[in-house]
Order: sequence, then structure tokens, then C-alpha cells
Amino acid sequence: MDSIAQLHVAQGFNGNVLYSKGGNILFTGNYGYSNFVKRDLLNDSTRFELASNTKQITAVAIIQLVEQGLIHYNQDIQEILPNFPYKGILVNHLLRHQSGLEDSQKLLTNKKIWNRKRKANSSDILEVLIVHKPALLFQPGTEYKYSNTGYNILAIIIERVSGMSYSQYLHENIFEPANMKTAMVVSLQIEPNGYKNSALGYTIHHKKATVQRANKDKNHNHLNWMRTINGGAGVYASVFDVYQWYQALHSNVLISGESKNLMFSPDTISPKYGLGVAVYSNTAKGKWIYHTGSWGGAKTMVLYLPDTEELIVILSNNRYENTYKTFDEDLYKLLLAEHKE
Repeated sequence: MDSIAQLHVAQGFNGNVLYSKGGNILFTGNYGYSNFVKRDLLNDSTRFELASNTKQITAVAIIQLVEQGLIHYNQDIQEILPNFPYKGILVNHLLRHQSGLEDSQKLLTNKKIWNRKRKANSSDILEVLIVHKPALLFQPGTEYKYSNTGYNILAIIIERVSGMSYSQYLHENIFEPANMKTAMVVSLQIEPNGYKNSALGYTIHHKKATVQRANKDKNHNHLNWMRTINGGAGVYASVFDVYQWYQALHSNVLISGESKNLMFSPDTISPKYGLGVAVYSNTAKGKWIYHTGSWGGAKTMVLYLPDTEELIVILSNNRYENTYKTFDEDLYKLLLAEHKE
């Protein structure tokens, strides 16, 4: 695994890797820096922006509220958020990307809709929908189209139903019981003196052949007004935290086994997506629970194989483009080769 990782380091990878099987961590690797200016080295406990791998955590928070009888999957969002402007969108539609809502990233890059001098949060996404009511892309529950907006609305539902902030709810109901000791919700771009041992996000400046802070990159300047939106992104965690997350799911610490099976099961409209996770199958290794993330300087990949209880985590803070194009495939092929032996 280290040899494969070193090949990708030579191609530009900066980040951490973890592999576990049967509940045991068999490999971790730290490659590069959390802060390129100070040259702070990464370690196993360094937090990374999980980007869209946050969605599975948001989904479990919603599942917990369902298990408590506070909401239900087939409940109309207007029953929970009376000012939500669309009728017929259900909780399940948001979880499985079947709502038809325009993606929040597209909405907030429209100057006619959003003043870029303002930092947007999840509540602002709801306000944009109320004020502008952009047309749905399709009738809810009839198609699958990946949408961050749905998970932004789920974060608001968590706050409205629980009476806690999204950050407080996750801390008390997920991070603590799952023993995710360093995981946290970060709503602002982390600065060097802000949170210790957190990886700052970078991109490659190709003309200068160097790295730059992601929010200084003209291709990612949306970070300056979209960083405070939660639900679809915003959780920072280490590779150890992600390992603890899947240990908790495996042991039914956070949700019941029945709910977990639902989470890990697609439906006919979303044949490759469950609740907050992508779901695939492979004859050699069985079911795949998979998700990637891309936001600011982060590119992340988490692959969990429940049949063999294997976990691969790759967290990058310099947008290494092959994080989930070839790096994850190279590691998976190694596992397949081991399985054949």
C-alpha cells in the first residue's frame, strides 16, 4: 500500500491513507503537509475537510430523528418547514437526491440571486428557495440528480427538529458516541491559528508550479461566500475518525441494523445511491459502500465493504485529481489480488 501511495505522491498527492479489515487498522500513511507555508507534517490525527463524505453523517442524523419518531421518510418537507416553497418533496427525496432542487452551488454563483459579499449559510439556501423559487428540474421522486441543496435543507431539518445547531447535534449524537475524537463541524475557512492539526486546503498553481490556498484560486473563489453552508459538506475529520465512524455503523451504535440496511440499499429511482452513500456490488468483494468528496482544496474517497468489513480512506488537501480516479482503484486492485491468493 505504501508503494502504491508513493507512486501517487510522485504525481502530486498530498494527504493521508488508512486501510482496515475486520475492525483492525492494518495500514496508515501520511504524505506531505497540513500547512505548506509552515511545512507542518501530516499525522494520523490531522483533520481534513471531508467534503461530500459529510453527507453520510447528515443522513445518519436524519435516520436517528426518524428512529425517535420525530420525523418520517415519507413526510412532506412543508410539514417540517412550513415556509418551504415546494409541495410534494419528501424527506426520502432529499436523502436519495430525488427532489429536483437546483444545486445550491449553481444558485449561489448566480449574481442575480446572491450577493457575493455575503457569506451564505444553510438558512440562506432556504431563503433563496423561498424568495426566488427556482423551477424544479423534475417532479420529485421521479428521477435521480445529485444535489447539494437537498442536504443543506436536511441540515436545517436537523436543527429545527432537534432544537440544536447542526454542529451541536453531530457532536452530541454522532461524534461522541462513535468515539470520533477529533471530528468537528467547521463553518469557516480554517486559518493556520484557528484549529490545531487541521489540513488547510490548497490547489495547484500550474503556471508557477506551486500550491496556493484554495480560496485564493480564481477557480475556487466561491469558497469565500459559500464556506459556511453545512449538510452537504463542512465536517472535518481524521482518517481515524472515519475508521471510528464505520466501526460505529458496523456495531449499530448510532442507528439500528435495520436502519443501516436501509441506508446501504438503493431504490429503483436511485439504483446506485442509498441514504447519503453510493451503493455498488462486486462479485469478488460483495457490496460497496462508497462516496467521494470535492470541495475547495479537498478531494476525499471512502470505500467500505460490509461483507469483508474492509475500509479504505483517502483524504487529500491539495485536490489531487486522481484521488478517486486511479488511486482508489489501485488500492482496490491490491485487495482483490490478496483475496484471490
